[in-house]
Amino acid sequence: MKRYSGAWLLSVTTAAMLLFQTACTSPNDAGEEVLPQDENITGHYLDTFGIYMKTLRIDSVQTYKLSRCLFGNYYDDQFGHIFAETYIQPRVAGSNLTFGADPAKLSLDSIVLTLDLTGFYGRYDDPLPLNIFEITEAFPTDSSLYSQSRLDSDSTYDLSRGYKVDFSGRAGFFDFIGIRLDDSLGRKLLYANPTDLASNDAFTAFFKGLRILTQSASLGTTREPGGVFAFDPRSEKSFLTLHYKDSTATKKYVFPINANSERFHHIERNDAAGKLIDQVVNGPTDLNTTYGCVEAGALVQLYVGIPSMKSLDPAIINRATLVLKIDQQYFGSLERFDPPSELYLFVSDSTHSKPENYNVINSTGSYNKATYEYRIPMTNTLQQILKGTLSDEGFILVPGENGITLNRVVLGGPGHPTLSPRLEVIYTSLPE
Repeated sequence: MKRYSGAWLLSVTTAAMLLFQTACTSPNDAGEEVLPQDENITGHYLDTFGIYMKTLRIDSVQTYKLSRCLFGNYYDDQFGHIFAETYIQPRVAGSNLTFGADPAKLSLDSIVLTLDLTGFYGRYDDPLPLNIFEITEAFPTDSSLYSQSRLDSDSTYDLSRGYKVDFSGRAGFFDFIGIRLDDSLGRKLLYANPTDLASNDAFTAFFKGLRILTQSASLGTTREPGGVFAFDPRSEKSFLTLHYKDSTATKKYVFPINANSERFHHIERNDAAGKLIDQVVNGPTDLNTTYGCVEAGALVQLYVGIPSMKSLDPAIINRATLVLKIDQQYFGSLERFDPPSELYLFVSDSTHSKPENYNVINSTGSYNKATYEYRIPMTNTLQQILKGTLSDEGFILVPGENGITLNRVVLGGPGHPTLSPRLEVIYTSLPE
């Protein structure tokens, strides 16, 4: 049985009384014609706003102590060669760590780095050889670590022993990987001076951490090679394990990698000259722009300007939606380049090159895999702009999960023949 609110019942009762009172009069005396024609409240739909787009290359994105760390590299025929590497610092638990009472009775078995892989961006067909180096420069104390940051490492001595990350033939499968590192690192830790194991601060000054990257993917002729892996540094499956013997007893010690571990990843792009990303970044800001691009992690955002929306004079914005359509031809071979799962909309500053406030997300739109589009709600944002409580300088679109993925998307621009963006507005106007 349907339930109706008291307000609904009251409206029905009121309508019945009005019907009774007007039953003996002309029908034209009831309904909308009671009001003068120039006092009607009118609803409107509008989607013909002029929209400007400009793809922006920014300097960096913060990657310090994020929930994912990235390493790997791949070739993107539209966005260039993308490279990522992680710097991370295992820790000690507790204080005054000892591996045995008599160092002379200790012997190394192995040292193994375990990483909990949680994501991949690229093509699985290419096993990627690792390079793992010991960091020789201390992590900065001010935590100002961004995607352009790097630390010195001993790049002359690869600890990875030729390990290859290989998920070929297992698309969508992720698991932890165990990498046996060179014994030289194991001996360094096993025979460390007790003062270097007295506390975590002493240990991380002695062993500053690991730099994890992959060798460059070989550029193919038919499909873009390589990929970038993501691992969870907070997972119980991410750690460094020292396997050893104390006399005849087999032992191990786990150096945890966790949320407290110092870490960041470096990201860079090269070989982009002449590619789509280079063309749109260096193109004009006008109504003829064919494409707009966004890329998480790799420093590409999008300016969207809609100056004509200021001409609206509504009483109420009932609904406003920014619709952005994806050009599927740029998904890459085997649709390997997934779009960002979300786009965040910020109000732009007066330079049209960055958000007015990075801490204030005005709206969020999710990627719709069925329709290949983002629909970003803008009702409240537009209402505030028209009231003058928000700037009307336009908007900056930033990919969700900006520092922890490399997902990218090519959107139809205002000059695209079939995929141009539009602002859909339903509004109510009052009589003048």
